Parts: sequence; C-alpha cells; structure tokens
Amino acid sequence: MKTKYMIYCALIALAVFSAPASADDNIVGDVNNDGRITKADSLLALQMSVGSIAPDLERADVNGDGRVNSLDALMILAMVQKTQVRVNAPEVVSGAFDVTIDIYNGVDLDSGQFDLSFDSSVVNVTGVYDGNIDGATVPVDSWSFADADTIRVLFNLPGTTGVSGSGQITKISFEITGAVKDTSVLDISDGLLVDSKSNETSALWNDCDVAIGVPVTVNAPEVATGAFNATIEIENVVSMNGGQFDLSFDSSVVNVVDVYDGSIDGTAVPLLNWSFMDSDTIRVLFKLAGADGVSGSGYVANIGFEMTGSQGDSCVLDISNGNLADIGADEIPATWTDDEVSIGVPVTVNAPEVVSGAFDATVDIENVVDMNGGQFDLSFDSSVVNVTGVSAGSIDGTAVPLVDWRFMDADTIRVLFKLSGVNGASGSGSVATIEFAVTGSSGDTSVLDISDGTLSDINADEIPAVWIDDEVTV
Repeated sequence: MKTKYMIYCALIALAVFSAPASADDNIVGDVNNDGRITKADSLLALQMSVGSIAPDLERADVNGDGRVNSLDALMILAMVQKTQVRVNAPEVVSGAFDVTIDIYNGVDLDSGQFDLSFDSSVVNVTGVYDGNIDGATVPVDSWSFADADTIRVLFNLPGTTGVSGSGQITKISFEITGAVKDTSVLDISDGLLVDSKSNETSALWNDCDVAIGVPVTVNAPEVATGAFNATIEIENVVSMNGGQFDLSFDSSVVNVVDVYDGSIDGTAVPLLNWSFMDSDTIRVLFKLAGADGVSGSGYVANIGFEMTGSQGDSCVLDISNGNLADIGADEIPATWTDDEVSIGVPVTVNAPEVVSGAFDATVDIENVVDMNGGQFDLSFDSSVVNVTGVSAGSIDGTAVPLVDWRFMDADTIRVLFKLSGVNGASGSGSVATIEFAVTGSSGDTSVLDISDGTLSDINADEIPAVWIDDEVTV
C-alpha cells in the first residue's frame, strides 16, 4: 500500500514539474480557460471524472492517458500551488501589438530571466518594458536578441526585498512582418525565477501563439445628432467569400433600423440576412454569389441607426462572434474592433451663401439642454472676408453672454461665452453672432471653418456636439 501511495505521489509531482506547455493557448490544467490554473479547474476536472459534465481531454487530461479521472483532478490541485508564468498575447493581431509575460502566485520574487522565441518572418520584437506585480515595478535589467528569432530578458528588483503576488514580469512590443493567416508560436524557455534568498523558484511556463488577421472595425460618428450610419470596415482582405458578426448596442440610446450591402474596392458584398437576436443585438450574414471572392479594402455592411436616447447618452457598438471565410471555405483570421457613439447637439455656422458687403454669420445650436458655456475657433480666408466684431447669442429668449473674443492669427478668431452663475439655457438658437466685412473680389470663396469647440452644462460636464462649417462666395 505504501508503494502504491509513493507511486501516486510521484505521478502528481511529475505532472507538476513537467505539465506540457501549450502553443495554442490551451494550457493543460487550465480547464476553465481563464489563463491560470486554480482550484476551480481541479473542481471542474473532478466533475468531469464522475460524468457530471463532458470531459475536456485537451485541458483536463493532465497525465495524458486519454481520459479525465480523479488523478487528473489531484494533479491539477497540486499545480495550483506552483508559481505560473504564461505568455499572454492576442489570439489574432492585425498591427503592432503588445504581449505580457504574466505571473501568478509569485513568491518573494527578486530576479529572473527567460528566452522568448518567435518566427521573425511573421512577427518581430520592437521593445521590452518593465512589468508590475501587485503595484511593485519589476525593472527590466537588460534584453537582447540571442538570434534573429529569440530574445533574452533579464529582470531584477532593487534591494533585497522580494515581491509576492500576481501581475506581469514584463511587457514586450511586437510588429507584424508576415501576411494574413501566418502564425507564430511565442515560445518561452530557459526561464529562471530567483527569490530574495537567492533560491530558485520552480514554476510552470506556458507558451501561446498568434495569427495575423485582417482588421474589421466598426466606424461610426463620434457624436450623432440624428439618424446615422455605421460601416463595418475591413482592410486588405484576400479572396473573402462571406462571413457574419453580431453587433450589440444600448437600445435605450440608439437602435438599428436597417442593414445594407457592403462594398470592397467596388465589388458589392451582398447582405444574406440580418435579424435581432434580442433588443440590443443584431446578427448580420453576408456572402458573395457562388464561389466568387473579393480582395481589398472597404466595408462588409452598412448599418442604419436611429437615436432613442438623450443629449450626453453614449453607447458602445460592440462587434463580436465574427467570422470570415475565403473561397476555399477556410476561416480568415480577423481582429474585431468596437466603436462608441454619443448623442450630441448640432452647432452650425449659418452664413449667407453669397455676400456683397458687410454681413453676419450666426453660430446656431439645436435642442441643447442646460448649456452653461463654451468656446470655439472660427477660421476664414482673410483675403476674402474678415471679422469686424462678435456679439452675444440667444437660445429660446435666454441671452448667451459673450465672455471674450480675439484673433488667434490673421485668419482665426477664438470666441468664449458663458451664462452667469450656474444658470443654463435649453432649446435652440445661437451661441454667438459674427460680423464680417468683405475683403475679396467677386467670385472669391471662403470656408467658415469652426473647430476646437467645447460646450459645458450646468454641472461642468461636456456636452457632446457636432460642429458644422459653412462657405460664402463674394
């Protein structure tokens, strides 16, 4: 009996010290796939061993015997006590990206080192930066290329007091050197952790991999003042045949009214179907006819929205569950990027289309709520028209007092306005009237370009706004 117990313990120890490091983000022992091995993983493995839930051999079969049993659960429980180090990188990348070397359960860490290997024809390191463990900086002592595909990183905390806890040993920046669908393992090896007493700390070291994909981005106005469209943009895709995505939003702020075909470099991307999954999410499917594919940049869908919220409300347009397929029905890796839209007010320069002498331009505002003050710059071609004065505005009978105006240069003025005390103005009208004189000749034109505008409410919060130019012709 004693011999069996010793063999049993030896098996557990073997698993702890030699559990395979995964190169596809599937860490053996990390049953719930949260990037670290915890007691929750042991419990899941135990549930699998008795048939309560379906077994996951890839993550829970620690001893590699083709099944998940109580021994695997015990091995995972033993692994929980170990310091764990993992390479944490995005699964798919489409531009420069950062990788962290995460540590979990670090104990009295004083210094260490590791090598990180990669395929330099796919990705390459551009910089290595300090880490942080539970608020304590982990300084990078040095880093260098051991060869074209490997860097060596050394880190050392100052003084003789080590740090315990979880965080990042270091952050590593990468650039892309390959093409879409190329992949690279980020292989961490020769790792060494040393505590403040110069003793080596044993640890589990886990790799990961990255794939190069195409960027898919929600492109919506930063501020909307009425119905608007958001395009789902894509860059440098090759032989795409179809795909799908979900788009979620806050329906109390904005809501989808329709979805339209996309277009990539002049080729239509037909909408196959779209539907509401719930009140805050739509699912969109698109596909080219037959086996046709499209290459280039553009957008895969155009989504029409209406506003349902109020001034200052904001909403994330969250794209998820995305999938792209090429003409061979293979998946095209992609990064999916959200956007955010806020409900604001329109601020518009309102000037005569044609001018022949002195004239006024009002800076109009619509449906503002509790505005207390603000400012803007107005630029123009002073060889065509020039400002001679600025006067106060008025919103639904409430005066908007002018605080100051001045020339920033020969072609730009800055205007500041504020209501007295904490009073606010609500409604529509103008925030200022600008007086102009004509300085040019017949046929000359000048844009009246409004920029650097800000509005604030009675609580000193910014009011989102869209600032719209105008143009005059002499």
